[in-house]
Amino acid sequence: MDVRTLKKTKFLLLIGFIITSFSANAGYFGAAQTFNSSASFDEQDDGFRIDFGSDVTPWLDLEWGYIDYGYSRFDDPDFVLGDPDDDDDNDRFENVGFGDDSVNEQVARFEGLTNLRSQGISAGLKFKKEINNWMKVYARVSFLAWHAESMNVTIFAPRPGFDSDGNELPEGSTETPNNLNDCGTISYCRIEDTDDVTNTWGVDFWYGYGAIFKPYSWLAIRTEYSIVTLKAVDFPKGKLEGFSAGLEIHY
Repeated sequence: MDVRTLKKTKFLLLIGFIITSFSANAGYFGAAQTFNSSASFDEQDDGFRIDFGSDVTPWLDLEWGYIDYGYSRFDDPDFVLGDPDDDDDNDRFENVGFGDDSVNEQVARFEGLTNLRSQGISAGLKFKKEINNWMKVYARVSFLAWHAESMNVTIFAPRPGFDSDGNELPEGSTETPNNLNDCGTISYCRIEDTDDVTNTWGVDFWYGYGAIFKPYSWLAIRTEYSIVTLKAVDFPKGKLEGFSAGLEIHY
């Protein structure tokens, strides 16, 4: 996280807690499960969130929270052989999620993101409208200070063997190829280093729309649709959508 972003995050949280300390005692806290989806990733886990806030006016809440989106995953890219009779149809990796590939006659290599886990803390405003004495609808806008741990994968596709002079070895040759991949072969190779984790931080807007149902004055059922797009340098622009449902305790 750069200095400017870090200062912005600390400022938001500090102002939030100061306002809370001077606001009315009325407030709430709750927890919910989130059912997530993403157009940016091939697979997306469900997660959970914790919210707490202060009732500033009948139509406005100050709200903070924590959300864990779980893991987002990219499928491994597919390696496709080009048509040898078409000079413009080269061997290539397809369905590349986020990463870089390098393909020539001796080496076909892809290195990129395979999965990430994102979570964050939020501070924002919730604008409410009362429908009747037991139901409210609302729109929420928050800053989400998020952190993601991501893991890379390196994939080598099969290649013909070549000698040190750059000549392709004949089929059945017992000579050790000069173009061995990181697995020590010229066959398919996949390396996922679980000890090499990349940490990324950022701050983005997080929006939500939902409804609050209060069968009792102290208990509420809350549902919400939310959306955020995580953006950072050297990080896949990740759009995450979620539908959450949970309980809140009001005091």
